[in-house]
Amino acid sequence: MPDKTWTFEAGDRVPDWLMRQTNCVLRFDRDAVVVESESTFEIYPVSPMTSDETMVLAEIIDQQRDAEVEQVLPIKAHTTPRSLSLN
Repeated sequence: MPDKTWTFEAGDRVPDWLMRQTNCVLRFDRDAVVVESESTFEIYPVSPMTSDETMVLAEIIDQQRDAEVEQVLPIKAHTTPRSLSLN
């Protein structure tokens, strides 16, 4: 089966099919490409980033309650754009 690919802009909400969230809203902190391949999601930045930069930000809805994030499938995050990545 061919890979499925989605593109997201900085500020877009992270969809529930990628990460389920409770008591928080997840947003992409930068433009990104998500690839579903062999029961795994891979997230690539559109432009190079350093390992200490953030791909996804969480905004807590109710500070008095715990927030939870659950990945739907295993996720591998990259710091180089897909066309430049060796993975």
